[in-house]
Amino acid sequence: MPQKLTAAAVAKASARASRYEIADLGQPGLRLVVQPSGVKSWAYRYERPDGTRVKVTLGPATGAGALSLAEARVAANDAMRLRFDGSDPADQKRTARKAELARIETEEKEARRRDDTVPLILDRYYSDKVDAMKSASELKRLLSKELSPWAKRRVDDIGRVDAIKLIEAIKNRGAPVLANRTRAAARTFFGWCIDKALIEENPFERTKPVAVEEARDHVLSDAELRLLWIALDRCDWIWRAFYRLLILTGQRRDEVAGMAWAEIDLEASAPMWTLPAARSKNGREHVIPLPPPAVDILRSLPRIQVTITINDTERRVDSPLVLTTTGKTPISGFSRDKVRLDKLMKAIAHEEAVKRGDDPFEIGPWRIHDLRRTVASGMARLGVGVAVAEKVMNHVSGTFAGIVGVYQRHDFLAEKRHALNLWADHVASLTTARESNVVRLRMED
Repeated sequence: MPQKLTAAAVAKASARASRYEIADLGQPGLRLVVQPSGVKSWAYRYERPDGTRVKVTLGPATGAGALSLAEARVAANDAMRLRFDGSDPADQKRTARKAELARIETEEKEARRRDDTVPLILDRYYSDKVDAMKSASELKRLLSKELSPWAKRRVDDIGRVDAIKLIEAIKNRGAPVLANRTRAAARTFFGWCIDKALIEENPFERTKPVAVEEARDHVLSDAELRLLWIALDRCDWIWRAFYRLLILTGQRRDEVAGMAWAEIDLEASAPMWTLPAARSKNGREHVIPLPPPAVDILRSLPRIQVTITINDTERRVDSPLVLTTTGKTPISGFSRDKVRLDKLMKAIAHEEAVKRGDDPFEIGPWRIHDLRRTVASGMARLGVGVAVAEKVMNHVSGTFAGIVGVYQRHDFLAEKRHALNLWADHVASLTTARESNVVRLRMED
């Protein structure tokens, strides 16, 4: 039966075997709901014009956040006023509840998005997709450097305009090919972001390459190779060693740059470099016989030291890397140093032209990978067979493709050593001073 509730009556209402309600005579529609567990709450009941009976929960009557009797009556009175104004209290509460849930979800999403900055998401991308790639170090270096202008921005804040500005800026600093590379790598990265539900649109999807790239098959001439070798005398020791090892071995840029002391044996009667499968592009171990000039270069290199901690004690030890200045990471900054090297080559060509009294030798545009092609082409000119040259270059296509590659197990070690020694002799001959056979005649008066 309805009764005029008091604070004492609310407190004394005890639990029963089943749920029950007490109607409040002091406020029409207000109910005190008592559960079998003893939990009490306030509700407002009313009937819609179509006869549907509706209950709106107002809040707890006991415990944390409990509404007092007076507060419950005010809440019930507000609900009744809504009915008189033509609104439905239950619909209003449902709408308010949805709005509150949406607000909470938005705030939580925003809190999560604060951590979705480009560098942090790049780290996730590297771990998920890139680290297992053979080209991981190069790709990570490219993306981390070229996307650095967005270091404080979230991935979902990057738009198509931002993407266009980025690749145009790279192009305008004189690196159109790098702009294309960055565009392709970033497009893949943001595609991964879509797969991870971090963004909805790829900002690079409707962008275009900023330069037309032509297939490259440039081979440095002997004259260009000579200028390069001489120019290296004016470079820092690490770049001089790096480029000369590239020229003498014909191996890939990152394979030479990441060379480890444990991979080379300089004390053997026949020194060699064993490139492990984990660092080889084709995933196969590759043995490179080292010609004498390469051995001399490696023996002259300093051992860079790093600090390690063993049992809480710091010790200085030799870095495992051959070509390093930090002791922790291989040589890097290839593009920047290549620009300096090009300038040195042109300067030397100009100096020599001045001495001769004629025009400077024209040096064609080249890139680091062209050195590998130059070695292969040079060995062919010296009479090295295609099969041996491919073994030197660690190719698995061409002569050794398919079934031949499966059954051909000859390591060609002796042949490779002969080819590389022959090539090293040729390179040395390019810079060896030759006695002139020109006899100068003095004109008689």
